[in-house]
Amino acid sequence: MLEIITITKNDITGLKRTVDSTKILREKNNVRQIIIDSSDSDIKNLVSDFTAKEKNIVYFWQEPKGISAAFNYGLKEAKGDWIWCLNGGDVVKNDMNIEWFLNYLSMSKADAVIFQTVDMATGAVLEKIPPMWGIWPPLLSWIAHPSTLIKKKIFNKFGFFDERYKLAMDYELYLRFFSKNISIDLLSVVIAAFNKEGASYQFNKRTRSEVAKIIRRYFWVIVKKELWSLRIIIKALIINSRFVNYKKDNSA
Repeated sequence: MLEIITITKNDITGLKRTVDSTKILREKNNVRQIIIDSSDSDIKNLVSDFTAKEKNIVYFWQEPKGISAAFNYGLKEAKGDWIWCLNGGDVVKNDMNIEWFLNYLSMSKADAVIFQTVDMATGAVLEKIPPMWGIWPPLLSWIAHPSTLIKKKIFNKFGFFDERYKLAMDYELYLRFFSKNISIDLLSVVIAAFNKEGASYQFNKRTRSEVAKIIRRYFWVIVKKELWSLRIIIKALIINSRFVNYKKDNSA
């Protein structure tokens, strides 16, 4: 039902942290974890040996081609209904109710579920869910990548990560997917802890540059969605306008 895709490169310590955090999911709940490794040969051997001893882990090595390409490799190998992309170094929240979590996924009719993430160092919630009016479009990047799960069928239908983007590939994916009117559950429940030492924080300027390009790319998609919202507002006003004088008419 659920598969976790984890990518890693030259960080055996961070990978071990991630793999240790998924142990209950893998060993007691038969969740498969796909490891895509692009490490240099000496670390590659360490990663391969380590993962071989772990239950329900499938290991693949890929020439370094970037984060998007690594995740796409994992997506091609994935067979589960739900996909959870959890970077090497990030972890499943240690006090998460695993039984509740898996039961929720089994019952949800949504195409994607957005949970919440905390900063590994401080415990502060990152990218809090905005008020209703600020949910679409997600231009301020409030969607937490480590705690967003998407059904595999949505990837199959609308495509994988765009490999033109090296750091903001998840931002592009969310704009592309969520503009297709897929159904989404939003839960203020923490399921992951994020390592801010990851690439997206180390190369913040490059990430912002890619985000700006993505916004320009999807500008008219966003405008069309906003115009659709305006049509809904106008329709609602027309439907309810005949009730404007309801109290006055009723009192008569």
